[in-house]
Parts: sequence; C-alpha cells; structure tokens
Amino acid sequence: MRQTTTALAILLSLTSLSAAAAQDHNYQHEASLSYATNSEEVSDGLWNANYRYYFKSVEQGKTPYALNGFLAQESNVGANYQNFDPTDTDSYGVDGTFVFDSNWFVAANYQKFDVASYDFNTYGAEVGYYFNDSSAVSAFYQDGDDNFTETYGLKVRSYIALQSTAGIDLSANWAHNEFDDVVNLGADLYVNNSWSVGVGYTNSDLDDAFDVRTAYWLRISDNFSANFQVSKVLDSDYDGVGLGLGLVGRF
Repeated sequence: MRQTTTALAILLSLTSLSAAAAQDHNYQHEASLSYATNSEEVSDGLWNANYRYYFKSVEQGKTPYALNGFLAQESNVGANYQNFDPTDTDSYGVDGTFVFDSNWFVAANYQKFDVASYDFNTYGAEVGYYFNDSSAVSAFYQDGDDNFTETYGLKVRSYIALQSTAGIDLSANWAHNEFDDVVNLGADLYVNNSWSVGVGYTNSDLDDAFDVRTAYWLRISDNFSANFQVSKVLDSDYDGVGLGLGLVGRF
C-alpha cells in the first residue's frame, strides 16, 4: 500500500505541471502510465503501462486527443504491462494491427498472466473494415490455455463530428462464450477535443447496468499530457466512484 501511495503521489505531481502553449505535433510513439481504482479503496487499484508505435505519423489536435489513434487508421504494434496488487496479479503482452490499402485490417494479441503461483496465456485475433474515415466494424476471437473460456463477438465504432461540439463517439460490442452473452453500448460526447461526458450500458445473462462517466485530457507540454476519468455505475449494488489518472507521452 505504501508503494502504491508513493507512486500515486509522483504521478499526481507530474500531472500538475503547467500546460503553457502546448503544440499539437504529429507523433509515431506513444507511451503511457495509468492508475484505475475505486473511491471505496483507492490504494487497491490497477496499474497499466503501455507503449505503441504507429508505422505512419498520427495527427493530433484536429480531433479529440483520446481518439487520435483510432481515427488515424494506421498500422501499429504495442506492448503492455499490468499490475493488480490485491490479487498478486501481473500480466504483460503484445499486440499489433495491420491496415491494408483497401481499408480492411487484421489484428492479433498475446497476453501472459501470473496470478500468485498460477500462470496462463491468452491470445486473440480480429478482422475488420474501416467503412469511412471515422468508423470501423470487426469480428474477434479470444482463447487461451488451461481451460480458458473461448470468446468471440462483433464490434462497431463510429465517431461523428458535430458543429456545436467536437463530436460523439458511439460504440457497440457483443461477446459470446459458453456461459454468457454480453452486450456493451457506449456514447461519449466530446464537448471539445479534451473533455468528454458519456453513458454506457452493459447487459449479460446475469445482470445489466448503466454507467455515467466523464474524462479530461490535459495538455502539459508539446509531448506530454495527463488524463483523468470519473465514472459511476447507476446501481445500488455498486459502491463508490470509479477513478482514473494517467500520464501520456507522444513523440
């Protein structure tokens, strides 16, 4: 807990730097460190470190910062590491997406999990199509070893630019396994390129729930930004408020 508190203090101090006249340069490298938790037990959160390389430069500033990677529609490779101390869980993995000139894309991922004295691997694939400059539809498959439950499903996502605000990001996902069918719907309105407010809905064979959320992307300098998220599940069975804090570097 002490290590988590110290790390959070460092991350908070970095995000409090002045954002004086940051320039929105194109980038190919993106590295991030984030912490997601619940207000009921802030120290028991999930750390997530990510790196991504885009084969061609990605433009930022003309569209919401959080969506730059999706809207670029460029081939990329990435690596990640996650830590969840309450269950003594560490995971790390790699993924990649190749985009063809025809707007079709294929993606693959691999993740290794170490949970206390037990470990297992997962892997997946995805095939999709960008049907316009800001929309995609895809089918995916996920499986793993040691009796990991295979999952397959469909995704669709579309960003619609608006005149009065930056735009709205719409998403719908369906996932099926031998135990359940899960549907996730989301709508995030971007007031400007930094600030969004949204709602989500999740439905499964066991339960359903609505959530409300907001997020803000703070430009610190030409190359660094901080992002903040707050969310709340609208159900009496879910306590507390979801909190997220991150630092992103783009070069």
